Amino acid sequence: MNPVDDEFERLFETLGGKSSPAGTVSILISETIRFRDHLKERTGETLTVGDTRGALDELQDRLNGLLPSGKLTPNQERLVQLWLERLAGSRR
Repeated sequence: MNPVDDEFERLFETLGGKSSPAGTVSILISETIRFRDHLKERTGETLTVGDTRGALDELQDRLNGLLPSGKLTPNQERLVQLWLERLAGSRR
């Protein structure tokens, strides 16, 4: 497996296997794109790959039970919250 596959496999395992890996990835991608477009339209700000990567690292930490790091930008924090809400909804 390559590192990206490994990361998504760990994320899927953290979610307890309640949804498919493809479904989880689909949620993360669609919500990120929606957030990016909304951010650009509303504020003119650009969501960078680095912003998204930092948010994804934080998501993984939180799914593993760690407390919020406090190191995220407001946009990264909003993205993590959005992901958590959507992922929780997909597990019901």
